[in-house]
Amino acid sequence: MRVLIFTASTGGGHKRAAAALEAKIKALSKENSVKVVDGLKEVGKVYDDTVCHSYHFMATKIPKVYGISYSVTDRKNLISSTVMRSNKIMARRLLSSIDEFMPDVIIACHPFITGMLGSLKKHKKIEGIKTISLITDYDSHRTYINSYIDAYVLAVPSMAEKLINEYGVAKEKIYPLGIPIFDSFTEPYDKEKICEREGLDPNKPTVLLMAGSFGVNTVLEFYKGLALKSKDIQFIIITGRNIKLFGQLDKLIDEIGAYEYTKLLYFVRNVQDYMHISDLIITKPGGLTVTESLACKLPLAIYSAFPGQERDNADFLVGENAAVLLDKENEYSEIIDLLNNKEKLEAMRDKCSELAQPDSAENIFRLAEKLCKEK
Repeated sequence: MRVLIFTASTGGGHKRAAAALEAKIKALSKENSVKVVDGLKEVGKVYDDTVCHSYHFMATKIPKVYGISYSVTDRKNLISSTVMRSNKIMARRLLSSIDEFMPDVIIACHPFITGMLGSLKKHKKIEGIKTISLITDYDSHRTYINSYIDAYVLAVPSMAEKLINEYGVAKEKIYPLGIPIFDSFTEPYDKEKICEREGLDPNKPTVLLMAGSFGVNTVLEFYKGLALKSKDIQFIIITGRNIKLFGQLDKLIDEIGAYEYTKLLYFVRNVQDYMHISDLIITKPGGLTVTESLACKLPLAIYSAFPGQERDNADFLVGENAAVLLDKENEYSEIIDLLNNKEKLEAMRDKCSELAQPDSAENIFRLAEKLCKEK
């Protein structure tokens, strides 16, 4: 079986899901071929830059406008139809990658690509190729839906109702298999060994702060306030590839004398280790970060969520008691109180474990096999 996975660079989640799926397929069988392609880049540099830069600018600079746009395009109206029509116009530009690889199955990890694939199927340009739309958040959106797509993979079963009732998707096309993540997030680990290697105390309440997704000034103020409020907390801060933030945090930690209980990290490839040994993660609720946290049974404290998919993810998690949405007026005390409330923290861990779907990547691959047998 030949599997082509289309992803995009609008945030890191789509790419991480695609990479995890690719790794699992390669691990399951050497007889299968798999290839990951950035679909928006394949369409063209101008299109890719426009979509990615517009998404980043709106989500970070004018989130309310982004939220309105997200909400409007989730309804059946002229605007949503225009967005979908513009994607269909670009669809033919995916054909070179498809024709070159000759896949049996195509998995789309981005909604715009789903629309393009549906258009190609409608016009009989990719006849005989099965298509899967992989929704990488905890609520759905109309742009992920196209009547010519063969299957929809959802993060959780509760999403199915919206697909059926609002979008008219046939029940037999819906598979709540979860969002794919790397096996390292679900493999056994030794907390004491990881702490010893990292110079951390395994018995101290530990907070993981994913600082790369925050604004520089925001995270500096937040960390300083919390660190000064309670020196009983052990911090792990990961800045991602934000070198400016790393430098400023390094200076701040030194100024307030917090290096004794703070581990500052730049970009890391073993984030699962830090998730495994932490008691709480403070982060924005991107779909993949949420999924990885759930797999590690790590409760979430959501610092902020912009309107749109992040707010949808936050609402889902809070409703399931897997996360708390921090109140800006009481954020420090909320975190300290939660860490001191072992019973509540354990209940949140149990809920995270209940929501996790550790075999998602393999199950999606099995779905692809099933669809191929139906051809």
